[in-house]
Amino acid sequence: MLLEIGTEEVPARFLPSAIIKLKENAEKIFSEYRLIYKSIKTYATPRRLSMIAEVAPVQEAAEKEVWGPPVNAAFDKDGMPTKAAEAFAKTYGLHIKDLLKKEKGKGTYVVAVIRETSQQTIDLLPDVLQRLVLSLNFPKSMRWGNGSLRFVRPIHWILSTYNNQRVIFEIDGLKSSNMTRGHRFLSPAAFEIKDCKTYINLLRNNFVILDPDERRKIILEGSQKLASTVNASLIQDNTLLEHVTYLVEYPVPILGTFPSEYLYLPDELLITVMKGHQKYFALQDDRGKLTNYFIIVSNTKIENAETVKKGAEKVIKARFEDARFYYEEDKKIHLTKRIEELKRVIYHDKLGSLYDKSMRIASIADFIANKCCQQLEHFEQFKQDVHTAALLSKTDLISGTVGEFPELQGIMGGYYALNDGYNENIAKALSEQYLPGFSGDRLPETTIGAILSLSDKLDNLASFFLLGLTPTGTEDPFALRRQALGIISILIDKRYNINISELLDAALKSQREEVREQKTENIFNALIEFFEQRIEPLFQSYGYPLDSISAVMNFVKNSPFYTLKERLNAIQKFKEDSGYESFLLAIKRINNIAPKHELPPVNTDMFIQEEEKILHKDVESLTPDINSFIAENKYYDAIKLLSCLKESINRFFDKVLVMDKNEDIKQNRLSLIKSIQMLALQIADFSKLS
Repeated sequence: MLLEIGTEEVPARFLPSAIIKLKENAEKIFSEYRLIYKSIKTYATPRRLSMIAEVAPVQEAAEKEVWGPPVNAAFDKDGMPTKAAEAFAKTYGLHIKDLLKKEKGKGTYVVAVIRETSQQTIDLLPDVLQRLVLSLNFPKSMRWGNGSLRFVRPIHWILSTYNNQRVIFEIDGLKSSNMTRGHRFLSPAAFEIKDCKTYINLLRNNFVILDPDERRKIILEGSQKLASTVNASLIQDNTLLEHVTYLVEYPVPILGTFPSEYLYLPDELLITVMKGHQKYFALQDDRGKLTNYFIIVSNTKIENAETVKKGAEKVIKARFEDARFYYEEDKKIHLTKRIEELKRVIYHDKLGSLYDKSMRIASIADFIANKCCQQLEHFEQFKQDVHTAALLSKTDLISGTVGEFPELQGIMGGYYALNDGYNENIAKALSEQYLPGFSGDRLPETTIGAILSLSDKLDNLASFFLLGLTPTGTEDPFALRRQALGIISILIDKRYNINISELLDAALKSQREEVREQKTENIFNALIEFFEQRIEPLFQSYGYPLDSISAVMNFVKNSPFYTLKERLNAIQKFKEDSGYESFLLAIKRINNIAPKHELPPVNTDMFIQEEEKILHKDVESLTPDINSFIAENKYYDAIKLLSCLKESINRFFDKVLVMDKNEDIKQNRLSLIKSIQMLALQIADFSKLS
């Protein structure tokens, strides 16, 4: 079976998900119609969405049960059918003997089994394919002409065949046929598809490479081959490669060049111009240095390459000239002057200007530096650099270059800082302040960059939570979930000895008084919960099992995040020990009887039996070393030492009656049990482990 929806050019960003949705919807609709299919393959180019499926010629047989009257109403006391039974059987064209008796709830009923006739697939496909086309939704859609249909772009033709027969249906006045079209300019005439097996090759002969994987391969291999002719290599960019794959139907890579005089401009600026505006691939030499060559992926014959090349070179030169103008003009204004200009730029009507935001970032950054970095050599200079970087952090947002290329925020600030004579540490920090920008992105390498990134993200979370602009469902317009994950990742990577409560407290205190309005406690708790919700899936993505993660969740609020990971590593290692399960059983006996409320300290004078004396002695003996291991983040050693108590615990429970008739003795034994539970909880909540 073949379906092709021919359209005007669809934006490339919509097509990868459209391929997936087309297949998913086909599987769902085929199942609803009981169509048996072996395989479904979907494809897309800018001008067509296609599906090739192996579908059985006959619909799958089906039967359904219809419940009738109760047996005692369908048959009399002699077992003869009543009028109710006869009417029920007649309704479904059955004999009385065909009715079944089945129990449901507290009664027994007669049941009719209706066998539905299987239809030919070819007879069902008009409805199936019409539904399939109409089921496709896109982030943006449009209407055209006088019709009511909404689709991503106007549909110009629909090709649909099954076993070399046309499948005829109509959508918004457009009838399907067995005709398709080739490349818009190289082979625009319509032609007939007689055989599904020849469809892909016929398109290829008409300058359409249907399979995105094949187009991607042509682009990548062709570009690499061209790059090698000038002793260069492609700067790998999978996002750009994916985008260009869906921009063209007939990809032909072409090598272009530009005057080397532009190479003094920042690499990121040149690459952004090539990638963002023109969708060109940049090339680098064997030292990783940007070259003055680039790759254009055209949508035409190789014979037209020279024309395409000249046009691309002319356009890119003009773009670079614009970029040079912005860059040179920006360098004329010192960043310190831009700090004052930030006062005139509103960040948010309730959060003040960009200058106000910079001040909040500086306040948080100063706190982190003092809390985490006092051990650094030349700390006073470091602290000054942190504060300076924070004040400068948003200055490039009002530069001409970032106004034209917003994705270069921070990066251009780093270049301007060097131009203005600031040191490398400050410049690097400015360029790293937005990292990580997405899942899997690199983290800041420098300490100041990490502090700047943390401070900015913490301010965003505190600010928008205070304003009630929190993520809901799938909506997260300020990317707060991503920023929380970034904070967690940086804190783990840098091993900062600070917990999220301290950081959030500093971020909330830096906010304007009129924004806080005495509600910081509720917001603080909401933010803690927000981070707890991020921790669990993040650690799962690291490969930790859910039970282990649950065992350390109590430490999210008041422990440095890197220690959570070390606790998890310790738990995973201990799970491999032969004594793991027996230790869990011993701890389970403790948790089963330990009261939830606090108890007074153990009174050794009240011990009667030897087993409770020995258990207390063992606890007292091991506690200092366990606490020492915890303080040094040696959690595996702490667990191993704690597990030495399991024999004493088991003997205690086997020989000692905890719930003694004497209330004082009972309470003292419960205090002993509670002390062991509290000691264990300093490492992990072992009750969560399985």
